[in-house]
Amino acid sequence: MKVNPQTFFNFCAGHIPVLRQLAERQGEISEAEIIRLIRDHASGHEELPETTWRRLRELQILVATEPGSGMYLLAEPVGRLLSYLFDEANPATPQMVRGYIDSLDALGKQMVRAIEADNVTFVGLAFQEINSTLRRIYADLEETQRAVQNEVAGFKVNREQISVRERYRRIVYWMDRFIEPMIEIVRPDGAMAAAFEETERLLHHAREQSLFNDHPALERNLRYLRLVRQHALRVFQECRKELRPLYESLRRASFIAAGAAVALERLQREGLAGWTPDFIVGFAQIQIRHVPGDAAIAMALRRVVEHPPEQAPVIALAGSTETPPALVRQFWLDALPAEVGRSLPIDDLLSWFAERYPQKNTAELVAGFTRLVFHEKFRAEFTEQQEREYSTADGSLRAHPLRLEPA
Repeated sequence: MKVNPQTFFNFCAGHIPVLRQLAERQGEISEAEIIRLIRDHASGHEELPETTWRRLRELQILVATEPGSGMYLLAEPVGRLLSYLFDEANPATPQMVRGYIDSLDALGKQMVRAIEADNVTFVGLAFQEINSTLRRIYADLEETQRAVQNEVAGFKVNREQISVRERYRRIVYWMDRFIEPMIEIVRPDGAMAAAFEETERLLHHAREQSLFNDHPALERNLRYLRLVRQHALRVFQECRKELRPLYESLRRASFIAAGAAVALERLQREGLAGWTPDFIVGFAQIQIRHVPGDAAIAMALRRVVEHPPEQAPVIALAGSTETPPALVRQFWLDALPAEVGRSLPIDDLLSWFAERYPQKNTAELVAGFTRLVFHEKFRAEFTEQQEREYSTADGSLRAHPLRLEPA
């Protein structure tokens, strides 16, 4: 046991302000700064600052940066615990998630050799490592989502305190550093999906080879594999939805600010004479200073009245009474389903067409044949009989007999 848990948590419970300040400090901190911080938060405690300083080192809450150094850091496990308790999320980088995926890939290659060698011990240990890795991925995803939500909330609260350009750069940093690269990793055809599918396959293979017999634990792990995969994609899609509107609005505002800066710089350099044509929006307007007089009104009316008249257009109401051939063909095609429906079933559709419509040419018969074959109310099927030749008005068709019946 590294330290006594009860002693550790009792000490932490009595020194929460000190621990909070240590958690908020970034980087190394000297002994003198730590003593000063302890004295600033010593109200309500009877122990001396030196005693608190000694207990911080004994309980390994603070660790030296190197042996014999006078600079200290908050221990990493303690920092993670305090971040969890104070809800101060740190986002997972794409490199961290890729590290987990590479670890699963390497473990999978070793599992293949262990399964071939019937190494039950290695399969059991690998199962525990897979479970641990999945839980770390899930925890990091949750922490990344909280970090993005906190960042977005901070932008909305401190909108007036940060310049547009600075806000835009921070949003671009989050999009380029975390969200877009991570979506490439967790998408359905990305690296995470491939690693998880291979891990799932190996776990099934180990069960089939009777190398891992704890079936309930195996089923839980398989379900967790699928859960983490779906959760990862959902988390980063939601993060992108949170950041994308801010990114677009700040991008437009940044362009406006950049354009205004260029305009002002040219105004200072060239003066108003050279600045106006390029940066002032031009518009036209009509200014009426006087009411039109009688002469102007009379001239406008005279232009309308004396305008040369034009011949009225003539509409030809008497036209040809013949129905266009294309319209006749369309009427025939539209009436075919109802007409053929009275003769169903038909064993040979082309023969029926040739007997019923001997005056139709080949193109029209093929059009009608196609309309009936693909009609939703009929079911068409070529029979196994030998090919036949069907005569048309301008040629012939050769095909197997086709049977048509109701669908």
